[in-house]
Amino acid sequence: MTATIDPVTVAVIGSALRALVGEAGDSLRRSAHSPIIREMLDYSCALFTAAGDAVAEDANIPALLGSMTYSMPHLLAENPRETVQPGDIFIGNDPYRGCTHTLDIHVFAPVFAEGRLIAWVGNLAHHTDIGGSNPGTEGFANQSIFEEGLRFPWVKLVEAGRENTALIRYFENNTRDPASSMGDLRAQIASARLGLRRMADIVARFGIDVLEAAMTERLAQGERRIRHVLAAAPDGKAAAEGFLDNDGIGMAPVRIAVSVEKRGDELIVDFAGTDPQMAGGLNCSRTATLSAVIFAVKAAFDPEAEQTAGSLRPLKILLPPGSAVNPAFPAAVSLRHLAAQRITDTIVRAIAGFRPDLAVAGAFVGFSSLAAECRHPRTGLTVVMADDLGGGMGGNRAFDGLSAVDPYLGNVGLLPMEICERQYPIRIVTTELEPDSGGPGRHRGGLGIRRIYEFLDRCDVVFYTEQTRPEFAAWGAGGGQPGAPARLVLERADGSSVAITKNRLIVEAGDRLVTVTGGGGGWGPPAGRDLEAIARDLREGKVSPAAARAAYGPGRAAE
Repeated sequence: MTATIDPVTVAVIGSALRALVGEAGDSLRRSAHSPIIREMLDYSCALFTAAGDAVAEDANIPALLGSMTYSMPHLLAENPRETVQPGDIFIGNDPYRGCTHTLDIHVFAPVFAEGRLIAWVGNLAHHTDIGGSNPGTEGFANQSIFEEGLRFPWVKLVEAGRENTALIRYFENNTRDPASSMGDLRAQIASARLGLRRMADIVARFGIDVLEAAMTERLAQGERRIRHVLAAAPDGKAAAEGFLDNDGIGMAPVRIAVSVEKRGDELIVDFAGTDPQMAGGLNCSRTATLSAVIFAVKAAFDPEAEQTAGSLRPLKILLPPGSAVNPAFPAAVSLRHLAAQRITDTIVRAIAGFRPDLAVAGAFVGFSSLAAECRHPRTGLTVVMADDLGGGMGGNRAFDGLSAVDPYLGNVGLLPMEICERQYPIRIVTTELEPDSGGPGRHRGGLGIRRIYEFLDRCDVVFYTEQTRPEFAAWGAGGGQPGAPARLVLERADGSSVAITKNRLIVEAGDRLVTVTGGGGGWGPPAGRDLEAIARDLREGKVSPAAARAAYGPGRAAE
């Protein structure tokens, strides 16, 4: 702290910066075309120093924590300061240039004041399709990044206020759903420009020097806070492992290994022992892995803290090159979220090894999803529908697990039935909790979701889920039992049906997809569950009488 700035001014400017990114996020959401942004909230906005350090972030999706922080160094390295000018807006999405996967498009705009670059505003949004082999671009069987659509290096989407028309037309020409893609991209541009206007207001009020000093102090505050929290926690070290059902191509499970050590005011997270990078598209890009670590550490040690680049400084993250958590180019990474969710679940389990006060049972991290290329029911134009489903979270020492949520890194909302039926030839027949899916325990695991889709027209669909194998379902803790695994069943209009896990199929009018996501694990021995809680579960239909007798015994169930 210097004589030119005081703690109150830092706090006031910090509030202004948080309001800025929040308003920019609202602008992006309200302007976007695709339901995955507008309704399911798969986007984030942030503000950075001139050097690229995040000082304010509006992260609706925890998977995006730190994503733009790790992409900014690549942008700065590829665009020397003398080439950046007022009115520029940059675009990038390359997972090997600091991004997560190609569908997450980053947009950054430099903030100038009095001819000086003083900050950056940025946003990230998940696009429904950006070309590639599969509808929705993501593909479990992809074997190369070259199958995963357009990859933008860090180039100018807008230069000195003038749009790069050739680049925009090229993008539009290579997506299956150009109306949605263009609407979403323009929403990102508008969001960035709103951020620039709000930054001009802040500069006018406080001046450049005070603003820059406040941003520097916010980074220092973030570092001091997390170091203080870590120093106050007991030292310890523990390891855990988790598994993906398979790599998207073969049937062998994929091991995620992690050890976590808390030493003084630092934390070391080491992925040594993780399996080599996969042949399929489930590899976790480096940035996605780092974001998973940030979320798990934040949730375990300081969930109420503001997220800035300063809070990352005490973390040492070791990622073996060429592994499933840090693949080498040109490995496919489009379905990195499945691995990232499993990474998070495994880190949570490891931290509980030396922080028993944080013990929680495992959650459903299978992220059951589909992407369908189809025709708009009114216009007849090609569109791409995407939906993602969560499930149950694990129980803990104090509470049952939450039901029907997108846990850990997800947090996307459910695609509304009305929106789906208005924009796509797909009817959502039902969305309900799946009884008996939560693992029994003193505190029961949360329930999974049953959602049934009926296709009203011919569609090309990619389906995928994880945790279909019972041995990899959400684990119980403290004597609790595991949650139920996930399952997908395609019911054909001719009466036949087929169980699927990761498939690409053509569906016809009248076919139905039954998606059942997994439940969370239970915490504590089922015999310790309160009788009133068992009765409430039975009344609400969360547990069937047969399942209650099996879990708690005929006598307690009868009581």
